[in-house]
Amino acid sequence: MVSKTRRHPRLRTALIIMGAAILLSHAIFWPLVWPTTPDIELPEAAPITIDDNGIWRTANSSLERRDGYWFFVHRGNAAELGANHAALGEFLVQRVEDAMFAEFKDLLPLPVQLLLPPVLLWQYRHMWDHLPQEQMEELWSFAETYADRHSFPFNSYQRGLYYHALHDITQELVGNPWVDPSIAGACTGFAATGKATRDGHLILGRNFDFEVFPLFDKEKVVHLFARDGAIPVLSVSWMAMFGVVSGMNAEGVWVSLNAARSEGRNRKGPPVALLVRTILEKARTIDEAASILEAIDPLVTDIYLIGDGKTGEVAAFERGTNRMARRDPVDGKLSVSNHLLTDTFAGDEGDLGLRTHSSTLARGLRMDQLVSAEPLSVERGLAILRDRLGPEGRPLAPGNRNAIDALIATHSVVADVTDRLLWVSTAPQTQGPYRVIDLLEELDRAGIDSRPYRASLPEGSRAWEVDALAQSDSQPVPAGDDGNRGLHEESVSRQPQDLPPGSLASTGEYERVERYRSFLADAENYLNDDKTGLALDMARRAEALYPLSAEATRLQGQALRMEGREKEAEQAFHRYLEQYPPFGPNYNKVVTWLEERQALPEVERSDLDGLR
Repeated sequence: MVSKTRRHPRLRTALIIMGAAILLSHAIFWPLVWPTTPDIELPEAAPITIDDNGIWRTANSSLERRDGYWFFVHRGNAAELGANHAALGEFLVQRVEDAMFAEFKDLLPLPVQLLLPPVLLWQYRHMWDHLPQEQMEELWSFAETYADRHSFPFNSYQRGLYYHALHDITQELVGNPWVDPSIAGACTGFAATGKATRDGHLILGRNFDFEVFPLFDKEKVVHLFARDGAIPVLSVSWMAMFGVVSGMNAEGVWVSLNAARSEGRNRKGPPVALLVRTILEKARTIDEAASILEAIDPLVTDIYLIGDGKTGEVAAFERGTNRMARRDPVDGKLSVSNHLLTDTFAGDEGDLGLRTHSSTLARGLRMDQLVSAEPLSVERGLAILRDRLGPEGRPLAPGNRNAIDALIATHSVVADVTDRLLWVSTAPQTQGPYRVIDLLEELDRAGIDSRPYRASLPEGSRAWEVDALAQSDSQPVPAGDDGNRGLHEESVSRQPQDLPPGSLASTGEYERVERYRSFLADAENYLNDDKTGLALDMARRAEALYPLSAEATRLQGQALRMEGREKEAEQAFHRYLEQYPPFGPNYNKVVTWLEERQALPEVERSDLDGLR
């Protein structure tokens, strides 16, 4: 009895010491990882009004729903930009956050949900030391204005900072069991200039493949950032995105990002999307953009496609965490996917891993073939971004990741940077109409003087305005005169126009694609539940819709293998390998299983050369 009484004080003492240690560790930990709070005052809230055109306005900023996308004008100092962004766009941000938190809970086991936030806070605690003051002010004022309903585990300021590093952190997490390596290699783009285009302009295009949240496609946002003292920037992304992944500034400088991988880590640089925003707000030439990029070591490796519409110069900058290389066009043409091609990164283990676990090689080959075929125009550029064939024109089922257009683009854009024009996709993915946006006209509409930027336009740009000016200077001709009507029609015909929807949308075929994808998802879910019979049925239904479907064949093979029908599974996996599946975890599992059975067939595919 005495010894038991003595043990209780010892237990209490141990608990007190443990509790004190936890409190002490928290007291030390949180100040080390807490981001710096800007020493500024929050702008006074301005009333929100809606004008006769349905445009929402507050202070100098405005938001309107156009045909298939939102257009957001941000004007003022950094703090005003952040506060007004939250005031006008909060409703969409809430929807995005609801989707993100639901995905976070569904995707990650509970222990990971609890452990991951403090791990990320510690690993990236120096990230914010490398952000410009104005970006910290913009993010902080947004957070202070935003009506936060997801304050755990991070408050809105911390979450806003980490959202902008989502691309960077995802790249770092590739290889973990809950992160598909193929998402690190998805986007595809091109550039053509001079004699490689029909009118000598600088034409660029890219598919931004980020399929996590369909909301980003249906509710995409085109931002016009016009911060005091900075070059205005046009950016395509989503609500609450201050960074840029596809954008052009009023000086005619274009920057877009394609994910890549290389050896080396850096946790003290800025998130790459915010780095691109910095470049576009400061750079007036491609050389200035390259200088900024070279001076700041980013968190992860990416390919930066940078062009200057004033000169037509364009290049792909392969930027690792501690080195950079430039790749120039060949005969005025350039294509990019996700693997690195310069000598600087030759033999890099990180790059080889990306080639092995993604579809970058197949998409790169196909893009090279299409871009090299003939001179480019905006219309032909769009056709390339909608291409659903494999290298050498090989037929594929819809959604095959080896296609340039795997129907997973959050946004897709074509730009005539010489004219300062941007064509932006509308949902679904690349299949809706592409809406034309004139950056210089948007500046005028927003009350921003476009004349300084028009002054630097090269000769031969914006031909429709030259025609209109010639018409206004000509002698008036009587109404109904054929000559007058002809001049007017010629001028109108050269006005930039929206581009039509893709064939899947215009023919109604997209509904069939959605049904096919639903069958594939059902088959995958049934396999996870060990319901192989139902999985086999769903996979066969998907195959009936698109007989070339590698995914439908793989799922059948997996179901047959789980049922012990190994010979039939072997035959299904042979068919799968002949249907040109993308490299990745599923492909590697099939190859390994067949190798173990000494039943791996020889299948020729041109992208294998990129692994040798």
